[in-house]
Amino acid sequence: MDKQFRYHEKCVHDLAVDTSLVRLWDVEGAVNGEMIRAAFRPLLATGFVWPYVALMPDYHPGEGSMIGSVIPTRDVLLPSVIGGDLGCGMVAVRLPVHVDQIISELPSIEMVLRANIPVGTAHNPLVTARVEQNPIWQREVRAPILANRLRRKMLRQFASLGGGNHFLEIQRDQAGRVWVMLHSGSRYLGVTMRDYYVEQGKKQEGIDRRLFAKAPYLQARSQLADDYLADLRLVLDFARESRKEMMIRVLEVLSAVFPHTQGMSWQELIGTAYDIAHNYVGEEEHFGERLFVHRKGAICLTKGQVGLIPGSMGTCSYVVEGRGNSFGFNSCSHGAGRLMSRAEAFRVITDKDFTQSMEDVIHAHDPGMKDEAPAAYKDIHRVMRAQRGLVRVLHELNPLLSVKGR
Repeated sequence: MDKQFRYHEKCVHDLAVDTSLVRLWDVEGAVNGEMIRAAFRPLLATGFVWPYVALMPDYHPGEGSMIGSVIPTRDVLLPSVIGGDLGCGMVAVRLPVHVDQIISELPSIEMVLRANIPVGTAHNPLVTARVEQNPIWQREVRAPILANRLRRKMLRQFASLGGGNHFLEIQRDQAGRVWVMLHSGSRYLGVTMRDYYVEQGKKQEGIDRRLFAKAPYLQARSQLADDYLADLRLVLDFARESRKEMMIRVLEVLSAVFPHTQGMSWQELIGTAYDIAHNYVGEEEHFGERLFVHRKGAICLTKGQVGLIPGSMGTCSYVVEGRGNSFGFNSCSHGAGRLMSRAEAFRVITDKDFTQSMEDVIHAHDPGMKDEAPAAYKDIHRVMRAQRGLVRVLHELNPLLSVKGR
C-alpha cells in the first residue's frame, strides 16, 4: 500500500479484495471479512474505485452496494451504489422545553402527530398553501421524468415520513432538554431519478458493457454526468425541504399543546436545526485529488461539523461533531445498522421481547413493526466505540416517543 494511505487504529481493519482494499471501522473481532469481500468484489473489479472503499461500523447488506459504504472514484459516477432513496437523511432540533413539561402530554401528542404527518405508504390528503408555495417547485429538472402524474404524487408525498426505518421521535438529552429528530427521504422522486440515469447510462458512447453490468456508471465531465449531478442536488433539496415542513408541523403541534410555547417561533427554531443527508454523491478533495465520493448510508462531517447518528426505536441517538479524519473521507455511520434481515427479525423476535424492549417509549403497539425492534439492530454503543476516531459525541438523546414509518 502507498504510504500516504497507511493508517493504524485499533478499530480499523484493512481487508484485501484481490488487488484492492476495503478499510473498515469496527470493534475488534466483529469483522465479517468474507461477506464484505463478496459484496465489493464485483465493484472493485471495475477499477473505478480510488484509492479504496471506506466502510462505516453500521455496515450491512443493501441494494446496489453495502449500506455504510463510502466509495470514491476519479472518472465515473455510480448512480446505482447510492440507492434509490436519494437525499435520505436526518434533521433534529432542540426545543426550549424540559422533559418535565412534556412527559404527561406525550400520548396525546403522538395521536396529533400521526394525524398531521402521514407515515408508511400514506400521502397527505390535502396539499396546503405552504407546501404549494415552497420554492422547490420552481426548480427545473433536467431529466424528462416529471409528467403530471409524478408531479401530483410529489405534492402529496411532500412532508410524509415514508416507510421502513424512517421515523419521527421526541427525545431527551442528558440535561433533560427535549429534542425532535426525524428521518426521511425523497420518496418516489429519488427512485425515479436513479432509474432514469441508470437507463440513460446504457446509451453512452464508448461504454464498456462488461464493466457497466458490474456497476452502472456515467462518464464524468460528460453532459449526462452534469445533468445527473444537477438533478441530484435538486432531489437532495427536495428531501431536505420535506423534512423541514414535517419539523414545522411538529413544532406547530407542540405550540398548540403547550400554552407557554405559543410564542415559540418555529422560524427561529428551524434555523437552529441540524440536517444531514446520507445517500448521495459529492465532489470533494481527498489525498490531493478531486474525487466523486459516493455515500450510501454514511454521512459526511468535516472537522467541527455537527451531525446526527440515530440508534433504533427504543435506543439512544447521538448528536456528534466530525473530527475531519481524511482516512475515512470525513465520514461516519448514519445509524446503528441492521443486525438481522427483516424476515429474520419477524422469525426470531417475539411479541413479548419487542414490547419489553419498548416499555419506556410511547409507540404504536404493532407486532408488524418487529423488523424495526431494537434487537434487529446493532448495539449503537458498540458502533459509536468503533468510530471514536471519526466523531466526537456532543449529546446523547434517549427516545420518549417514537413514530415509525408504517
